[in-house]
Formats: sequence, C-alpha cells, structure tokens
Amino acid sequence: MVTVLQDEVLQFNADTLDSMRKEINLARPGEMEEAVNILKTWIQQQPHLKKKDFSDHYIEATILTAKGSVEQAKKQIDKICTMRTLVPQFFGITNLPEDIKNVLGVGSVVIMPKLNKLNQRIYVLQVHGPVTSSSQFLDFYRFGFVLGDYMKEHDYITSYQCVVDIRKANISDLVGYMNPMELRQVLTLIVECYGLRIKGIHLVSNSKLIDTFIGILKTLLKPKMVQRLQHHTDCSSLVEAIGKEYLPEDLGGTEPTIKETRARWTEVLYASKFLDYLREMNKATTDENCRPRHKFNEEYAGMPGTFRVLSVD
Repeated sequence: MVTVLQDEVLQFNADTLDSMRKEINLARPGEMEEAVNILKTWIQQQPHLKKKDFSDHYIEATILTAKGSVEQAKKQIDKICTMRTLVPQFFGITNLPEDIKNVLGVGSVVIMPKLNKLNQRIYVLQVHGPVTSSSQFLDFYRFGFVLGDYMKEHDYITSYQCVVDIRKANISDLVGYMNPMELRQVLTLIVECYGLRIKGIHLVSNSKLIDTFIGILKTLLKPKMVQRLQHHTDCSSLVEAIGKEYLPEDLGGTEPTIKETRARWTEVLYASKFLDYLREMNKATTDENCRPRHKFNEEYAGMPGTFRVLSVD
C-alpha cells in the first residue's frame, strides 16, 4: 500500500494522500489495503487478462479513479486491457523519442509538477509548429497515453485542468487534419479506461477560426463537459482561472517554461527504466478466446468503431 508520495518530477501537497483517501471514504486504517487485496485477487481469477502482476500503486490509483468502488476498479482494469487489444494503434510505444519523431517539432505535451490547492494536475498541450498530417494527431494521442501510464504508476490524483495553447497553430490545418471519431475514442479512453476527471478545458487562441474548432469539440462532448470548456484570447484570463503559481512562464505563470518542463519529463520518460515499464504494460492485453462471449458483448457492444457516448464525472 502507498504510504509516501514522492516522484522525480511530480510534486504533492502535504494533504494529498489523506485528502484523496477521505474523498473516496477509504481513509480508515486497513480499508485501502483491503480494497487493493480484493482487486489483486480478482485479477488473478480473470482468465482473459494476460497481465496479472499490476503494482500495488497502480491498483490503488485505479481504486482512486473509481471513487473507491472495487467493482468500478475491476471495470477500469478490464477496459484498459481490452482497449489495448481492440485499438492497439493508440498504444505500443516502446522507443522514445523514435516512436514520436513525427511530432517532436510540432508541439509539446507536459504535466506541470505542482498540484493546485484542489489536488488537481495542470496538463498543457502546446502546438507551435505546422500540422501537416492526421498521423501527427495519432502520435500526440499515443504520447498522451504514455504519460497516462506514467501517472497511473506514480501519481495519486484523479482530476485535471487541461490547457490547450494553440496561439501559434493554424486552426484551419487543425480542423482539416483532425479526425473527430478518433478524438472521441481518445476522450473515452481517458475517462473510462484511465478514469481521469477533466475539470476544465482551457483553449488559448485569438484566431478568428477558433469558433469553428470549438464547434467541433462541442459535438464530441456531453453538456457537462461543454460547460467546462473555456476560451481565452490571451493568458490574462487563463492566469485568473488557473493561478499563475501553477502555470508555465510562457502562459503567464511563474513556473518553468514549457520547454524546460518538457526537458525534465524527457529525462524521465526516455530513461531505460521507464521504457522497460512501458514494454511490460504493453503486455496488459486480453485473450478474448478465454472470455465468455456474452460478457464481452454486454460491456463492449459497438466498440471500437464509435465507443459509447462519452460520460464525465
């Protein structure tokens, strides 16, 4: 069971561990440990799950994102393993930076080290180069799931504020090369498989075409998520919404720049230790010959073509 929160990049608030457990009503001595053991036993009993040895931290993080429900945690683990099998195009990265060289000059994806006072992470996607193909979107998504695998093993939170800085992007290219169905699948994976709660989406752009981009996003999101979508024409309102102490310098904050933060993440994600972990996680797939067919149909009818309509907390 997790007793101390520490990481090479991520920082934690003094109350993060206790606060997150209280939030899911598993703060009393022995409660989280019992939940972890129940889930570990269940994993061993599932013949279709190829990977059985998830770490205690991974399992505990899954219980957190499942709001303390062991039954929901079971579904999350089953879904992420199933999706690695059904939609492998979003996964499979094992060689960084080679596997994402297509987008290295196009943009940056970083998670800021500090948590805000609500124990939320600040996720930043910045596009600063030309988008010339739909495959670049796919590589961005794939790298995003690499980060997701890291966070599942090292973090202890469930909620994110997402900042999308597209001030330097050509919006017409974004709209032209973006596959809405693919993006819907990605959003579903984030919410239903990784269990993350997106508490805000902040688009930073002064382009006249931003309304077109926002219009597309609104067709993919449920009303609750649409309400969390904010457009900022400059960084002043973004700072007001997020807090300058949590944002990078190039977005009006006081934290290191996106480039500096990306360099720090590069050290960790490109290291052989983490790449070995990625290779191990890529084994977390399913053998559908070992799963009762009716159970698959109940859970995954319609996938992976459209997935189900995205739901959010």
